Amino acid sequence: MSPSDLFGDRAVEYARHRPTYPDALFEHLVRLTGRRERAWDCGAGSGQTARSLAGRYANVVATDTSLRQLTGGGAYDRVHRVAAAAESVPLRDRCVDLVTVSAALHWFDRPRFYAEVRRVARPDAIVAAWSYYRTLIEPAIDALVLRYANDVVGGEWPVGMRLNQDAYRDLDFPFDREPWPELEASARMRLDDLLQFLRTWSASQAWQRAHGSDPVEMVRDELARAWGDPAAGRLVRWPLHGAIGRVRSS
Repeated sequence: MSPSDLFGDRAVEYARHRPTYPDALFEHLVRLTGRRERAWDCGAGSGQTARSLAGRYANVVATDTSLRQLTGGGAYDRVHRVAAAAESVPLRDRCVDLVTVSAALHWFDRPRFYAEVRRVARPDAIVAAWSYYRTLIEPAIDALVLRYANDVVGGEWPVGMRLNQDAYRDLDFPFDREPWPELEASARMRLDDLLQFLRTWSASQAWQRAHGSDPVEMVRDELARAWGDPAAGRLVRWPLHGAIGRVRSS
């Protein structure tokens, strides 16, 4: 599979089982942006972030290299979906008030992406990037998910994923930093939802392509025992790590 369509095979599952982000995050970004004419959601995937921005900005441009991902989340008013790379987006100079990147910055050529941000951003625009790695449910389940991530499919994570696994501690981010608020995404999941979520991971898909089998089956029985009633909904939390910066005039 081409790197530009890494998640295309599971676009529907990605749209259904990847977390959405808290309203508090978007309200925080709104307070930081002086204008709300246009937001650019880069690496938009199936549009979780773009949909939240659409209720707050007059125009949202959602870009991703995967057309299957962009179309997998459905159409929404005020969201314009464009298949384009993060490093070269069909936007005119100085037209964007907010740039967002959710769970995708580790895939980018960051120096080129940052140059593109500076090109399209209006003076004093905001750029915000965030992601998550830990999945928190309850200790027995958390330990199994972590073992799956590290031991079962751990060898399949791309090198760039280390940035995300380290919670952006050493992120190169050449903008005037604003404080990052402590936030988490959350959802209620049944056991099957969790299993499908694990299957959307890039490492899970790489394992399946390499070995011809579903790696989630290797932990399914243990997860089922720890979960209990498979139809029971449980609260799942993903602590968010991120960076927010202001793009100053050059």
